[in-house]
Amino acid sequence: MSNKVMIVSGGASGLGLAAAEKFARKGYDIVICDINDEKGAIAVEKVKAIGTNAIYCHCDISNKEEVQKAAEAAKKQYGRADVLINNAGLEVRGSITQCTEDDWTRLYDINLKGMYYMTNAFAPMMFAQGKGAIVNTGSILGYRTVGERAAYSSSKGAIDTLTRSMAFDLAEKNIRVNCVVPGAIDTPLLRGSINDSPDPAGTEAFLGSKSVFGRMGTSEEVANVMYFLASDEASFVTGAAYFVDGGWSIM
Repeated sequence: MSNKVMIVSGGASGLGLAAAEKFARKGYDIVICDINDEKGAIAVEKVKAIGTNAIYCHCDISNKEEVQKAAEAAKKQYGRADVLINNAGLEVRGSITQCTEDDWTRLYDINLKGMYYMTNAFAPMMFAQGKGAIVNTGSILGYRTVGERAAYSSSKGAIDTLTRSMAFDLAEKNIRVNCVVPGAIDTPLLRGSINDSPDPAGTEAFLGSKSVFGRMGTSEEVANVMYFLASDEASFVTGAAYFVDGGWSIM
């Protein structure tokens, strides 16, 4: 149990899986939290194939009891928590008048309350160690606007202020908290949104145009920044939002 341990929510695919693989290549043992058991099992095998250990925890992060069980499983298996990647998220399409109350509540329960549950469950292990790092996953849509994303964009915008508040409060425990802000990243979540749009080809072209490089980013490019923010190389970085958006924020 000498290896450092990284916990990632939404770790069965997309950004979360890319992060798990990145940290595993750096020698971390991994805890993958997700609700897709089939993909979670595959993700664990992918991580183990890299050469480190990994466990999967079925965990709806909006469910306090499931989150606590995941933390207990991680503590039993590894006895520590060095990095928490608060990555799981939900996207709901709709304007402020189109989004249903149930959709709004479910999205906020996952995108924000889920971070609250995960941090409260795993941070105490960091307290005991006297050190830790947390990386939250935001979105460019918390800073830039596209149509029909009222609930999603507002929740992602809130992650910016939540990150800064967490960084301020947890500094006394020697825990750094930062946020990655992905732009258009070709993940299963975004790919599903593209395919569900009225004009998938046009939507994909639009997203590619929202980068000075004329393309969407990859999950691995975001995972690289997650690793930097969690590493000792970023020892004086906290409360920051790092844009991994191909330049969308400067256009």
